[in-house]
Amino acid sequence: MSKRIVMAAGILIMGIASFSLLNMPLAFNTPVANKEEQKPLLTKEESTLKMVMEKLQEKYVGVDVKTTSNKELMIQVVGDEEYLNSVKKDMEYITRNVIKNSILKEYIVVFERWDLIGGSDEISNKELHIVKTLMEGLRDYGVINNIGIKYQETSITIRTSIKGSDQNANKLAMEIEESANEILQSKELKSLSNIDSYKIKIMNTKGKEIN
Repeated sequence: MSKRIVMAAGILIMGIASFSLLNMPLAFNTPVANKEEQKPLLTKEESTLKMVMEKLQEKYVGVDVKTTSNKELMIQVVGDEEYLNSVKKDMEYITRNVIKNSILKEYIVVFERWDLIGGSDEISNKELHIVKTLMEGLRDYGVINNIGIKYQETSITIRTSIKGSDQNANKLAMEIEESANEILQSKELKSLSNIDSYKIKIMNTKGKEIN
């Protein structure tokens, strides 16, 4: 009787040991498999640059950002010197707000101008052409800060230094909108597809639509 008990116990122990050995490779390989499936995390610098890019692209087209070995945060802008000078103050303000508490807070913000030479991105070239033409045509108003285009929504946002949203502000905004529409209907831009469908939004200093 005792021999049978000993044999049964031995068989049970061997069974448990075999089961454990069979499951060990699975347990060992699971973390490795999970690790391989995870996407590489962005570094703090990459994450900050991504945020700067997203913020700038909310208002501008033809923009890229990068850092240099000299602790510079370089903003590359597509356009001529005049256009760059008209937007870089606002771009630097936006950038400084993003990086002020980040790993790049001590970096110097510098600008580099890009020229469009046979660009392959048809949408970006089209948007930039519209922005530059509008900036030139609306210059006499003296209140235009910057112009942004959302191609997917076919909307043009004109941010101004107009204060408040009273009757006078609304009247000026409507004049700017009318002038912008005339520019969009001009021979230079009329040939662009869907130009008639663009909605124009005039914003005051607080970012409120006033037209």
